[in-house]
Amino acid sequence: MMTLDDVLEKWIPYRLQAVEMLQFAWDWTGESSSPRSVDIVVDGQLKVRGNVALIANPMIEAGLIHARALLEFLGLCSVKGQLAQVQKRKNGDIAVEHFSTPQCPLQIVHPDAALAAYPGPKADAENALLAIFELANKGMAHITDNSFSQAWTDQHLDIACRGIPVLLHNHLYAKLGRNIPKAPVAVPDGR
Repeated sequence: MMTLDDVLEKWIPYRLQAVEMLQFAWDWTGESSSPRSVDIVVDGQLKVRGNVALIANPMIEAGLIHARALLEFLGLCSVKGQLAQVQKRKNGDIAVEHFSTPQCPLQIVHPDAALAAYPGPKADAENALLAIFELANKGMAHITDNSFSQAWTDQHLDIACRGIPVLLHNHLYAKLGRNIPKAPVAVPDGR
């Protein structure tokens, strides 16, 4: 059974690593419009040869799902195109409100508090987080016609990918007097 310390020390860093890889893969796919090949080499032996999408697409998809899970962990969701608070948890969910300090339990993050962490226009911050929910839900978790409420941009993903670690720091780790642990492996070159 997973403990709260496991969540803090292993699972949140693991999910944050997926968010980092989402941003890396998204940027990587946008570097060139021409097809580029990718080789996967394990212990000096070529195992798979394909194009950039072979690696980037699963990284993007996993990152979106993990980003959504982290936002939901904090108590955020999308309701009718607006950032909202989760109203009810499912049995077995582990969430920010399961953690506490000696002084008080931690609370679900209010959307206004989440948006206040972004130094730019609040509408940009809200749209960035809404992009994660919509792309993860309509683009990954369900088969849909991919008709999105708006055209999500690189900027939306950038704001969300940079903002999610800040939200976790501000509303979980800092309140517990801790730093976010580094994920164990798989940091892209140059980061």
